[in-house]
Amino acid sequence: MTDLYTVSIDAVEGPTFRGKVHIINPDAASVPSVRTFPLALLVDAWYLLTNGFLGDDGPEVHRGDRCPISKERGKEIVAGMRLKDDLSEVYDLILGKMIRVNSGGYILADDGRTVAEPRRRAEDVYKLGWSSGRDPSSSYVFTRSDPEEFARRAAEIVTSYERGPVLNVPLWSEVAALESDREPWEPGEDREAMLTWHDPVDLEYWRAWRLLRDRPFEEWPYAEITVTVSDAGYLEHLAGGGMRWSTAQTGYA
Repeated sequence: MTDLYTVSIDAVEGPTFRGKVHIINPDAASVPSVRTFPLALLVDAWYLLTNGFLGDDGPEVHRGDRCPISKERGKEIVAGMRLKDDLSEVYDLILGKMIRVNSGGYILADDGRTVAEPRRRAEDVYKLGWSSGRDPSSSYVFTRSDPEEFARRAAEIVTSYERGPVLNVPLWSEVAALESDREPWEPGEDREAMLTWHDPVDLEYWRAWRLLRDRPFEEWPYAEITVTVSDAGYLEHLAGGGMRWSTAQTGYA
């Protein structure tokens, strides 16, 4: 999936965390306001740490990931989380649960090789989605996502979600002032009029991203968020602070 946002964690205090959500893709020109969004971010961080996918990107990555702990320590933290099973369940609600099967579609045991007893085909037990595949261990299929249950769990877990205004948005006049030999202005774009517009640009307008791509990451549009959850245990994997990662999560399953 294509990354849409870069999330940074500024502080964690008890059951509350504060951070920023940078907009990095014109396909997602605003920060979602639904409570499922911060829950999806918590699950995303859990998944990345569980699989050792979150570390420090090099300077060549403009919006590089940052993690104040090692990948090994990250795995230890998520493995010891009191509510890790809850986050795992929510992950399955968003993206579907992986079910390992043999060539006949029968559910495999935990070893990924032998058929589980009683013998059952995955399609007879689960509502399956379209995704399937194979890795060195076995074939696998995925269950369908469950938006309704995801929303219900978000209402239970996220007790408060505050999203500030989007900051660092360029002005229409700034965009209009940008010259480009590769992408010259065309008749009908009304550039001269745009030079007099001093309101924030619509971030869905593609020329705004020509301006943004040359700016330091810290100057890209972002919104501050404050999230409180029902149990501080849901934030144990954010305790290091200073964490930053890119995500495709939108809060919708």
